[in-house]
Amino acid sequence: MSAENISAHPNWLNKIVELPNKFESDDFQFPLRGGDESTRKGAVLILFSGKGQVPEVLITLRSSQMRSHPGQPSFPGGAIDLTDKDAISAALRESEEEVGLRSETVEVTGVLPELWLPPSNFHISPVVAWWRDPHEIAPQSVEEVVRAENISLIDLADPANRAKVRHKSGYIGPAFNVAEMLIWGFTAGIIDRILFHSGYEREWDHEKIIELTP
Repeated sequence: MSAENISAHPNWLNKIVELPNKFESDDFQFPLRGGDESTRKGAVLILFSGKGQVPEVLITLRSSQMRSHPGQPSFPGGAIDLTDKDAISAALRESEEEVGLRSETVEVTGVLPELWLPPSNFHISPVVAWWRDPHEIAPQSVEEVVRAENISLIDLADPANRAKVRHKSGYIGPAFNVAEMLIWGFTAGIIDRILFHSGYEREWDHEKIIELTP
C-alpha cells in the first residue's frame, strides 16, 4: 500500500507505511543479521491500531511452556509452514491461531527487512499492518499465548518506561517496562527503531540497566 492511497486512514498511518523503506538502511545497535543453511524462516505481525493521534501496537505474552522464548512478550507470529504462501500469510495465520485475529480486518502495509533471531536461529520477516476493523481478541491456547495487549506508542516512548537490559550472556539491548510486561530482545529492538523512524521517540536514560535473572 502506498502513502498516496491512505488519505482516508488515520494520519499516523503515513509514518507506518514508510517504515519498510527506513528500515532498509537501518543499523541496529545489536547484531540481528546472520544465520546459515540451518536457519529456519519465520514471520511476525506488527499490528497497529487506534483512532486517535497515536497508534497502538499488539503485543502478546508467550506462555512459560513454550520451547523458545518462554514467558516473553512478543509480536504474534511463528514459523513459516509449507502451507503458507509467504511471510504475510504466515504472520496472519499465526495471529489467528494465537489470538483469534481475523485476517479480513487487517490491511498489510509492508514487510520490514528479514532479520536474524540468534537464540532460536530464525530469519524473521516482520509484517507491518493496519488493523482496519478491530474486533475482540483473546489467547486461543494458554500453551502458546497468555495475554494480548494493544500498547500505545506514547506509553512505549515514555522515558519512565524505557531502559536497557543486560543478559548473563553479555547481551545488552533496549527494553520497555509497560502493561506489567518487560519487553526486551528482538521485539524491543524492533520497537526501539519503530519509535525512532516514526518520530515518536523521546529522550530517555540510556544508562538505566535492568539485570535479567535466569
